[in-house]
Order: sequence, then structure tokens, then C-alpha cells
Amino acid sequence: MDPGALIGIAGAFAMIVIAIVIGGSPTAFINIPSIFIVVGGGMAATLGGFPLKDFIRGVSAIKDAFLWKPPDPLETVEFLSEIATKVRREGILALESEIELYYERDPLLGDMIRMLVDGLELEEIKVSAEGAIAQLDDRLSTNVAVWERLGDLFPAFGMIGTLIGLIQMLKNLNDPSALGPGMAVALITTLYGAILANAFAIPVATKLKKVKDTEVLYKNIYLMAIEGIQKGINPNILRQELAIMLGVEMSEEV
Repeated sequence: MDPGALIGIAGAFAMIVIAIVIGGSPTAFINIPSIFIVVGGGMAATLGGFPLKDFIRGVSAIKDAFLWKPPDPLETVEFLSEIATKVRREGILALESEIELYYERDPLLGDMIRMLVDGLELEEIKVSAEGAIAQLDDRLSTNVAVWERLGDLFPAFGMIGTLIGLIQMLKNLNDPSALGPGMAVALITTLYGAILANAFAIPVATKLKKVKDTEVLYKNIYLMAIEGIQKGINPNILRQELAIMLGVEMSEEV
């Protein structure tokens, strides 16, 4: 788990709450209709722009923003270089006995090694792997797009709530007691929209984009390693190439 997103989002909300409490009358910032307008409206409008399946998956991806653990680049390089060394010493068929280990680490890596052991040509392996990577990229990009759209629409519905509040207020100019509630809805709805977008939806979208970029990078690293193994590249050279791709400094010896 990477605590950055949790600390950042919780910290942003904490600062806002502290400022409200210090200012006094925190209950004045609670307005149920405003919550319905911003949260309900933003979610519904976002759903209108995506297939239901993609929307549900995108919203559910929030767990990745908080629970996703980035891979260890050094450990990844060492792991893949060990596979290359094993193949160089014992042959490709030596990988078959550990195929479950590779599947547990990453299903795509397991598939590629299975195809390698089965004797498929490199081009066939690449076509299959690149297709899987493209599908993953598209799926994760949709998750990002859902949260980016929420980040756009929460403030928009905050503005809609502001207009509703102003209309209610203007309709009751002859009733001074109605001016306060109308203005409260107007201003609080805008506040809710700004907070949910900037302290929640946009940070989640940013983190999910990082998840997407990293996952796609590591899938391509696995493909690069399999390609090098199939071509018989020296494990030391392959190790250095993988390290460069992941920005890791390595020693010269395996």
C-alpha cells in the first residue's frame, strides 16, 4: 500500500474541517440538498457518459488509489535476470516447473513464459502480449477518465446548486426569513463542488493515472525480458537494459 493518496486526501479534508471549526458554526456548512445536487448530479451525469460496466469499474477503482502498491524496480530486474540466467544455463524448458510462480507474480508474464515453453515464435508471443497490454491500457485509461469527469462535473453541479439557491432566494425577496436558507444552498453547493473536485476526485484521478502508467510500463518490461530471453541475449546485458528502462542502477555482475 502506498499511503501518499490517503495522507494527501485526508490531509486536505482535515485542513478544511479545521478551518471551518476555527471559524465557528460548523453546522452551518451542512446542507443535505446541496450534497444531493453535487454528489448525485455529478455521479449521474458521469454515468451518462460511460457504459454502466465501465462506470462501475471506474468508481470501484478508487481502491487502487489507496491500496495499490508500486512494484519494486530493483527486485523486478533481479527476478527477470534470474529467469534469463536459468534459461541460459538449463534451457527454456527449465521454466516449466516454475510456471505457477510466474502466473502468481503476473498473469501476462505467466502467459508469455507458457508460450515460450510451448515453442511459439517470438512474433506470436509479441502479438498476444501487445494485445493484452493495449486492453489493459484502455481499461485503466477508462478508470482515469471516470474520475477526471467527476472532477469536472462536481464543480459544475456546484454552480447549478448556486443558481437554484439564487432563484429560491430571489423568489422570496418579500420574505426575509427565506433569504438565508436560499443563500446557504447557493454558496454551500459551490463549496461542496470545489472541495469534492479538488480535494478528492482530481487527486484520485491523478493517482489512478500513475497506476495505469506504472502497470503498463511493467507489462512492457516483462515483454522486453521475454523477447531478450527468446533471442538469447546475455543475461548481464539484458539486466542492464531492464535496469535502464526502470531507472535502476545495477552492478555489472549477476
